[in-house]
Parts: sequence; C-alpha cells; structure tokens
Amino acid sequence: MIPARSCCQLAELSAIFYATRGRLIRTGNGNAAYFSLLRNSVARKVVRLSRTLAQVEAKYHAERHAKRTAFFIEVPLPVALEPAFTMPAARAVPSRPCDRKNFFRGFFLGCGSVNAPSTRYHLELVAPTLGWATVLIYLLHEAEIRAGVVERAGQHVVYVKDAEGIVRCLQLMGGNRAVMEFENVRVVRDVRAQVNRRINFETANIDKTIGSAMRQVDAINKLEQDHGLETLPPSLREMARWRKENPELNLAELAGQMNLSKSAVNHRLRRLIEIAEAGNEVSRTAS
Repeated sequence: MIPARSCCQLAELSAIFYATRGRLIRTGNGNAAYFSLLRNSVARKVVRLSRTLAQVEAKYHAERHAKRTAFFIEVPLPVALEPAFTMPAARAVPSRPCDRKNFFRGFFLGCGSVNAPSTRYHLELVAPTLGWATVLIYLLHEAEIRAGVVERAGQHVVYVKDAEGIVRCLQLMGGNRAVMEFENVRVVRDVRAQVNRRINFETANIDKTIGSAMRQVDAINKLEQDHGLETLPPSLREMARWRKENPELNLAELAGQMNLSKSAVNHRLRRLIEIAEAGNEVSRTAS
C-alpha cells in the first residue's frame, strides 16, 4: 500500500505527465515516463518528485532552440507505479480530496497559466484532450469554481475569468503566497477602477451642468438683446438674474441659494429657454 504522502506526490507527478502529453517508453529495466516540458521550474519539480517518490534518479537534459528551450525528462517507473501513468482520463483522478488537490496542481504546472491581475483576470489550462478538459471542468465545479471550456487552434482550453474563481484555484493548488500577491494587486486594481469610475461620473456631471448652464445663459442674453426680459413675470426675471450671476452652480445648488425647490428652478429655466427660442422663431418668420 502506498503511504498517504506518496499518494499525493504520485497524483501530482502523474498529472504533470498527462498534462504535458507524456508517454511511456521501454528501457532496459522496464518502462519509464517520458516528459517534454517548456519550463525549467516544472522540470526540476518532476526530478524532485521522482527522487522522493520512486527513489530513482531521472535523466534530464535541455535542448535550446531559436525561440525557446525544451526540457526532456525520463523517469524510470517501478512496476507498482505504472498503472498511475496508463489510466484513461475518467479513471485517473484520485478519490481522496487531498490527492485531488495535488492532481490539479500538477495539471496546472503542466499546462496551466494565469495572467497578472494588473492586466485582466484570466486563468487557463490547455487540456491534452477533450476528455481531460471534461475532467478539469468537473474538478473546478466540484470546488465551486465557475469555469468554461473553449476550442482554440484545435485544443480544448479550460478557463476561469473571475477574480474570486482564480483565487479559489490558487488556494486549491496550495499557492498561499500566490494568493496573497494576487489579492494585493487585485485590491490596488479595484480601488483604482473605483476612483476612475467616480472621476468619470463626476466629470460627466460637471460637463452636463456646464453645458446646461451655457444654454440657459445664452437664452437669457438673447432675451436681454431683444428687450424681452422687461416683459417677463418677476419670478422669471429673478431667475434670469440668478442664473447669469451664477453660471457655475448646478440646479440643486442654485435652488438652495434661491430658497426654492429644484423642480421650480428647473421649470423657470426651461421657460426662459422656451421663450428665447420662440422669439428666434418669430424673428425668422418675420424675415
């Protein structure tokens, strides 16, 4: 029987194997798991796992190409461990919750990535097959993480796009330090977004207030030029004087200064504009 700690390590190692499309090869002493990896940190992880789990020394070499370096690892497998590297996707997932966490972490190490939260929230795993994509979706939904799958360039990509879901994924993998770093950047980003929204909202209100005030002042100036203010009721003449002297005030502030309701101020200003526009229409008709 494999000890509990070894089961966790086996789950992680086999997940990296499946996620990277690893294969079994024949060697002089039996079978070996053959990995092709693109990240040196994951390659070193495979070597450490094989050393502690199977107590064997993995063969490790790197090949440098024009744009990237590939790492190739060959891990001799004891006969007792071979079944963990030959199971179909539906049966390869461990039954114990702790082993499942290690299995998901291994899969992420093998084919996953997450964006820096300062850009956009996005975590994805490029599954080797549709069957594995289905397994990953099941594991994520089991952990109450909203996830989807999309086909991209012939590959099935499982993705998580909300911040809470990404944090839960990192917690599921045991990445406590990554969670703290993610949350720190996320808080700064959210605060910045709130400030920007508030500034945009206030700027839009200011632009709207200034635009309305300018139209009202223009109407009042037109009435003055046409000597139309003298014929208006006292309430409208008072309104015209207040608006012309205080073009920077919004309706609420103007109403407070005049001890009137906001609706009363709005109604009087609207009447001034209507009277000025009616005068313009009369002038155009007469000409």
